[in-house]
Amino acid sequence: MTNAQVFVEVFPIRAEALPPLHAYKLIMSGDELAQQNARRVGSRLPGYLREAFSGYWAWIGGRLIVDSAVSPPKLAAFVEDLRAAFPRLFAPLAGVEADPGWQPTPLQSADWLVRGPLTDLEPTILEALARTVFSIRNTRVTREYRMRTWSVGGSPALSVSVVSRLLYEPDLQGYAATLTDATGMIGLWVADKQTGLQGEIVRLVGLLGEQRSRLRTLTTSAAMQEIIDAAPDDRWVVRVASGIRDYDYVTDALDLVIRPDDIAQFAINKGQLDRALHLKPAAHAQMVKLVSDVVKESGLIANAYNSSSAAHLFTTLTPQISLQWGDSRPRPYLRERLASDFTAHGAALIPDNLRQQQPVRLAVIDATSSGAKDFLEALRRAAERDAAFRVEIVRVRDMRVISQTNLDSAVRLLAKEDAAVILACLPDESEAAEEEAVNQRYVRLQTTGRALSSLIIHESAMQDPAQMPHLLMGLLARAGGAPYLLADPLPYADWVVGLSLFEQEKREGSTITGISRVYQSNGHLRYHTVAGDFNATGQGIPDDLLARLLPAALLRKQRVLLHIDGRLSRDAAQALGRWEDALDASFLTVELIRAGVPRLYALDGGRIEPPAWGSLFRLSEAEAFVQTADASVQPLHVRAEAPLKIEQAVESILAFTVLHYGTVTPSKLPVTIHQTESIEAGIARGIFPAQIGAETVFWL
Repeated sequence: MTNAQVFVEVFPIRAEALPPLHAYKLIMSGDELAQQNARRVGSRLPGYLREAFSGYWAWIGGRLIVDSAVSPPKLAAFVEDLRAAFPRLFAPLAGVEADPGWQPTPLQSADWLVRGPLTDLEPTILEALARTVFSIRNTRVTREYRMRTWSVGGSPALSVSVVSRLLYEPDLQGYAATLTDATGMIGLWVADKQTGLQGEIVRLVGLLGEQRSRLRTLTTSAAMQEIIDAAPDDRWVVRVASGIRDYDYVTDALDLVIRPDDIAQFAINKGQLDRALHLKPAAHAQMVKLVSDVVKESGLIANAYNSSSAAHLFTTLTPQISLQWGDSRPRPYLRERLASDFTAHGAALIPDNLRQQQPVRLAVIDATSSGAKDFLEALRRAAERDAAFRVEIVRVRDMRVISQTNLDSAVRLLAKEDAAVILACLPDESEAAEEEAVNQRYVRLQTTGRALSSLIIHESAMQDPAQMPHLLMGLLARAGGAPYLLADPLPYADWVVGLSLFEQEKREGSTITGISRVYQSNGHLRYHTVAGDFNATGQGIPDDLLARLLPAALLRKQRVLLHIDGRLSRDAAQALGRWEDALDASFLTVELIRAGVPRLYALDGGRIEPPAWGSLFRLSEAEAFVQTADASVQPLHVRAEAPLKIEQAVESILAFTVLHYGTVTPSKLPVTIHQTESIEAGIARGIFPAQIGAETVFWL
């Protein structure tokens, strides 16, 4: 793919599409609380301003932005009328005045365009997307577009993405009316009709007649309150878990979303579902083109950034990675040679208990059609012959029907066996390039969510002898060893630490949980912990939590590269800075962001495919989109902190994706932040243990 043209779902905004913009600031009266209401008031003003004056108004960065100036007397009269008409909402608003010194940033200019002129194009865009849908019995396919703003090389830009959903017809309430037992709604996946927020129904809260007043207080949306008011008293109120938060809805407010694992329940043709939801890269690109063509015809954007017309923004990083095996000689990293190198040269690190011939204890989930007995015997022999360790099968749990409930029951049973690894033998399943296969995801949620090491193998791989060395490497790593390490440690860091943080609302208040995985820069795991239930005071990360996550005994006076899972808040960054000073260390942060990242594509010989591993689209000297997986067109968004260069940040990510022992191809994520969602889900469900063993590498 060396001659392929790489392009991205990001489009430069044409300079002539951006008129001179004017900014206005709010003057708030009263106490400190009134001052804090500025954001709430400001976000509601654009709608009223558009009715009263010309131009496109938007609330951006704490200012009202518009393309047409308004005289001060007219603004003063407008505010007076607004306060009189809506005293409860606008009483704290004393005035709106011009901010003549304000100059828009590239992001603010792009935000104004998306919230202003582009809103006029929505009907045309939706009409274009509607032509791509097709009928499936009892369902409707929806195509939704998303636009996000960016600064690329200091110029405003926007990205376009298209999301496909399969919704049950009619809606959740229509389906609920067919149930003899309302608890049948528990476990269904739903979407808020107003916002699109998705999640799983986890509880029946009660009937609307008893919940209406409380439910109205939970939302400020007029449209949602109308739904609540119009629904009869006998409608159910359900609790929806989305991420780590719960939301209560009346059933009338929700659409029923069909997922691949819902096929049997709703009698949907699997081939039609795959066709509707699992779009190939070329189909994704075509959907984006439908939207972008509408915007281009209006003269607002130019063609997408690509490696032909903007070569300076694209590159492919191919770090020369060498691996250290058991014989200590460095050898080039070649994926296709991992199995043979392991068999020929042995493991870099073997834990003492395996050297002393203690077996790796396996508990097995057998969900295959033909049974795993012969395969397990072959695995036992191969371990002794090719990997110099023993395998002991302590229990096999047969499973003929795979479901979340059955997997939960099986994992809880096998967890009692004191096994080092749970081996899940699964039937083959179609796997969309953009996401983990359904059954595999279920296993991860049940095992990683309990801090249990697991290894997943599919039926076709069980019948392929070439996969056996990979499986042995996976077992060895999960038992505390390392099949190989990086022969050349990263030269700009002594340690590479994966750091994940999330807050959780509990009855006693907000708490913060941290997850850290501390590796030497050659990939040797030295320390890991999950520390939770620390009071979230709004001051970033508490010092006592940082002491657990980033231990002084290892990191004092060291160069520490931090892989941050998601964006780092300002408070958290300040707390890390204080801990950096306390340790007399040097912290360099690399943010790895997965949500809302535009796709990267490669056009080669008329075919649209995923770009090469390591392909990079540079937004600035410190920010880029990076291709870290083979089969996906969904890159990571990487942000580096100076003096670390973006190339160094990306090199560290690519190098640590190589350390996913037991897989034929690297994961999209480095091992430093892998499986964070499963860990967080386990903590939120209360099934993650309060203490974890230092030898349990449960996230691989």
